[in-house]
Amino acid sequence: MRAAKPIDAVQTAAAMRDRVTVDLRGIRPQLQAQAAKRQMTAAALVRRAVTAMLDDAPCDAGECGSIDSTSGIPVVKVTLRLPVAHAVLLASRARVADVSQGMYVARLIDGTPAQPRARDHTQAVVALMGSTDRLAVLSADLNAFMRLLGRTPRSELEPYRASIRSLANDVRAHLASAATLVAALRATRGRQ
Repeated sequence: MRAAKPIDAVQTAAAMRDRVTVDLRGIRPQLQAQAAKRQMTAAALVRRAVTAMLDDAPCDAGECGSIDSTSGIPVVKVTLRLPVAHAVLLASRARVADVSQGMYVARLIDGTPAQPRARDHTQAVVALMGSTDRLAVLSADLNAFMRLLGRTPRSELEPYRASIRSLANDVRAHLASAATLVAALRATRGRQ
């Protein structure tokens, strides 16, 4: 009989696969449809999305100070005994806020309860982006009209030039503030 070879810890770690189980909370059909559309498996699509999110998420100390197993702060399992009604509320409110029950309780203790995302958050972002796109087109049209007015030397057109110039400046200012708001709304999608 041959003696068993010792298993090297490095070989064992390389052979193991990292796994995470995710409750899709009703989005499995959309995930599968998107994966099929891209001709890839759902797992490959999820890996790509997570990788993109991790690459796009530089954070400073203020944003990444949450207590979780990846922050370097030890996390322990705690068992709470709650009346059934409170347990149901905890589960439902954590789900609505799109955080784990543990993170929901931790935020309550910190005095910063997780806010539920508005049901129409995604639609609001899409509507704001659409409105901003239409305003950008309007701004381009106004600038083209201003150039056309500039070719006409009549002094009686000056009041129109001034009001259109003011309108174009207002539209540009709105587009700048809307771009900041859209970026902030997009960022909150992944953090909650």
